[in-house]
Amino acid sequence: MMITLEKAIELALSNAVQTTIEYISYIQSLQRVLGEDIRSDIDIPPFNKSAMDGYAFQKSDIEKTLKIIQTIQAGDKPVALLKQGECVKIMTGARIPENADYVAKVEDTSLNKNGEVLINRVESKSNIRYAAEDIKKNEKVLSKGTLIRPQEMATLATVGAIRVPVYKKPTVVIASTGNELTEPENIPNETQIRNSNAYQLVAQCQQMGILADYMGIIPDTLNDTIEHLKQMLIEANVVLLSGGVSMGDFDFVPQALISLGFEIIFHAISVQPGKPTLMAKKGNKYCFGLPGNPVSAYMQFELLVKPFIYKMMGHEYQPATCWLPLAKSVSRKNAERTSLIPVKIIDNKIYPVIYHGSAHLLALNNADGFMMIPINIKEIQQDTYVTVRPL
Repeated sequence: MMITLEKAIELALSNAVQTTIEYISYIQSLQRVLGEDIRSDIDIPPFNKSAMDGYAFQKSDIEKTLKIIQTIQAGDKPVALLKQGECVKIMTGARIPENADYVAKVEDTSLNKNGEVLINRVESKSNIRYAAEDIKKNEKVLSKGTLIRPQEMATLATVGAIRVPVYKKPTVVIASTGNELTEPENIPNETQIRNSNAYQLVAQCQQMGILADYMGIIPDTLNDTIEHLKQMLIEANVVLLSGGVSMGDFDFVPQALISLGFEIIFHAISVQPGKPTLMAKKGNKYCFGLPGNPVSAYMQFELLVKPFIYKMMGHEYQPATCWLPLAKSVSRKNAERTSLIPVKIIDNKIYPVIYHGSAHLLALNNADGFMMIPINIKEIQQDTYVTVRPL
């Protein structure tokens, strides 16, 4: 039975079982998902410090000529207290004396002939970064389920979280099916095409920080499909196949999975491209059968497989989107399925690219993202704002 794309996504996510937690170095944590909340072990900033280069003093002395008693750069220890009429020359990020409550910018000051400081301009702000104004000791700084990007790595380093609890990565293996396929290094004969889907899927996994193993081309026989699947299931938790999942005489993936004891979660989605997409489950093993056409395989990985893998890793994936107007109207004859249309963004407007269907791989090369036309909608008028998901 064919289900909607929204239902397929819901079923995929509801069947994902989270992996267990391991501890790794923060240096290795990029693209991993936090398994626990992270709290700071110190106040940040840990002391009152200057927000700029200038002179630190007591604001009650602002009308006075100030004597410079110390020059402080970041990392230096300042005098504990300033006396009346005293100031310190201070650099950005350096700790200020305890009783200093104002920093005058260099450009707001001048020096008299004796080298003393005159304050020429006073701002409403103190130009001081106060202790703990960003983070207090024991305050939560990152939440469980956070996907670690470079900025989160910097936060981990800042709060001393050098051993990081993260969800383990699921192991992923990939194969393509089809007698017509040959590897990219070969010159195809008159009945062959080069295998591109497998390497596209490997790269899509790599973008997530998943190093998926490629396990070759499966010939179009039931026995070969079963035996190949058996080996792949030994190697991994998640199997990704392209091709062999439709209703043709030589599409053996569904039959092979059933013979191996898998439950078919869904086998057809009301989406174009990508209708013959399959998900199956057996215990803690999962298989996604993606269409053989490259645009379909790409789209269904992004829509189904990526959020599923992230869910296994404890992360609720929310893809980036933008909301922009159509430069020209888009129409279609058949509105029974959700349509995914590759588009280009030019001057903040959406232009559909030349697209001949799910086998037209170059359409993705020329696109910045894709828009969706919902079921039962045949036309979207020019200047209508639509959601675009970047590629």
